[in-house]
Amino acid sequence: MEQELNSSYETLLNEELPVEERLNPVSEEPQIVDPTLLVENPNSTPEPEPPQTTEEEPKNEEESPIYTFLKERGIDDPSKIQFTNEDESVEELDFNSLSKEEQLEVLRMVTDPGLTEAEINTINYLRQNNATLEQVVDYFAQKRLDDYLKENPDKVHQKVYSIDEYTDDDLYIYDLKQRYPDFTDEELNNELEKAKEDEELFKRKTEIIRNTFKQQEDQAEQARIEQEQQQVEDLRNNLMNAAGRFNEIQLDYTDDESDSLIIDDADKTEMMSYILDQDSDGKSQLVKDLEDPDRLIELAWFATQGPKMMSELSKHWKKQLGEARAEIKKLQSQLDKKDNKTSTFVVPPTKTEEPKAYKSAWDNSGLI
Repeated sequence: MEQELNSSYETLLNEELPVEERLNPVSEEPQIVDPTLLVENPNSTPEPEPPQTTEEEPKNEEESPIYTFLKERGIDDPSKIQFTNEDESVEELDFNSLSKEEQLEVLRMVTDPGLTEAEINTINYLRQNNATLEQVVDYFAQKRLDDYLKENPDKVHQKVYSIDEYTDDDLYIYDLKQRYPDFTDEELNNELEKAKEDEELFKRKTEIIRNTFKQQEDQAEQARIEQEQQQVEDLRNNLMNAAGRFNEIQLDYTDDESDSLIIDDADKTEMMSYILDQDSDGKSQLVKDLEDPDRLIELAWFATQGPKMMSELSKHWKKQLGEARAEIKKLQSQLDKKDNKTSTFVVPPTKTEEPKAYKSAWDNSGLI
C-alpha cells in the first residue's frame, strides 16, 4: 500500500501545473529537522573549544536547551525517562546518563511526526507551492477529464436519443409494426427470425433503422425549437403593436371628457424592456415579479385600484382648479367695479381640503 501511495505522489509531484498556476519544483527530500544536529556526532572530529566567555552558564540541567527541547515534546522530566526492559520492568534513567546512540534514539522518537515518506512529500509539495489539497485534487481531476475527452472525442457531448433504449431485436419489431400494423405477434417474430439468419445483414438493417429514427427525433426537436422561437417572435410583435397603440391613458375612467396622460416613446421602451429582456436564467423582470408573492400582490393592487385612485385624484384637482378659477373671476369682477385702483381687497384663502372619498381611499390603501 505504501509503495502505491509513494508512486501516486511521485506522479503528482512530477506533474506540471498550468502556466497561470505554475508552481515551484518539488523537493525530493522531506523537509524535517534532523535530530542528529541537536547532539554531538560521535564520529565527527572534535572541534577546538571556544574561548571562555563571561556569559553565565545554566545553573542546572533542567535549564539546559536539550532538557527544554525534550519537555516541549512530551517528556515531563528528562532526568526520569522511563524505559521498558526485556523482562517488562520499567526503569527510569536520566537523559544525560544515556549513551550517544540512546540519546539519538530518544531524539528521533520525540521528533518523529509519524508520517510516511509519501505523506511528508505531499505536505512539502503543498507548502512549497502555497496550495491546498483540495486545489491539487481539483486540478488533477480536471486534467484527467480533459485528457480523457481528448482521447475519446466521440464521447464528448453525446446526444441521447429515446431509440437508444431499444435493442436491435426490439427496434426491428418496432419498425415492422410501423410498416405493417396488421401483422400479428407471431408473424412479427417470424420476420425477425428470418432477418437474423444473416447476422451481418441484420446488423446493417437495424443500424439504418436506428439512424432513421434518430433523424426523425432531430427533426422533431428542431421543429419544436422553431415553434418556440416563432411563439416568442409573435409575442414580441403583438406587444410592439400594442405598445404602438398605447399612446395615452385616461385620467378619469368615469368621465369620457376627462384629460389623458400622454405616453412617450421612452415610457414604451422601458415597458417593453420590463416585459421581454431576460437575464442569464432566461427570466424577464415581469416573470420574476410574478414569481415574487410580495411583488405580485403589489401588481394586483395597481391593476384593481390604480384606475380608481387616478379617477379620485383627477376629480379632486378638477374641483380645486374650478374653485380657484371661480374665485379669480369673482375678484376680477370686483376690480372692474371699482374706480379707485388704490382700494385694498382682502383675498379669502382657497379651500384645499381634500374630498372625503379621496382621503379614505388613500388611507385604506396603506400608502399614506
